[in-house]
Amino acid sequence: MNGFDLSRLLIGLQCVGTASQSIDETIEYVKIRHSFGKPLATYQGVSFPIVTHYTQLELVKWQAHRGLWLRDQGLNHSKESASVKWLGPKYSVEAIHECLLLNGHYAYTKEMPLEQRLRDVIGLEIGDGTAQANMMVIAKDIIGKEFRSH
Repeated sequence: MNGFDLSRLLIGLQCVGTASQSIDETIEYVKIRHSFGKPLATYQGVSFPIVTHYTQLELVKWQAHRGLWLRDQGLNHSKESASVKWLGPKYSVEAIHECLLLNGHYAYTKEMPLEQRLRDVIGLEIGDGTAQANMMVIAKDIIGKEFRSH
């Protein structure tokens, strides 16, 4: 399980890095792409989803840093690792999907990296424990293993 605790943190961070790159590229795109005479970035329907995804990814990143710090201290970090592995891919898929939508239909082609990133992160949702498996790890830790589901 110690190996899973580390790999779950790293997988979550891989997903967050992939999504963060997608957000950065999308921010640059919505600054230069115009609609109705204004940059897309000026519309709340564009900027608010970007802000939401940015914030969610930052929270996962900080949880991962906390998990790595606990690991360095020799302390239990299973629930932190499980939460990063559960939410990192989930939030990253949502962020990349939003970026794909904001970039338009062209983003769904192989000409841009977004469609490949989306597939890659969806694949990472599975390895080292599904969302449900990671929720079981967290529940065992915060509620108690005597109350775990069988």
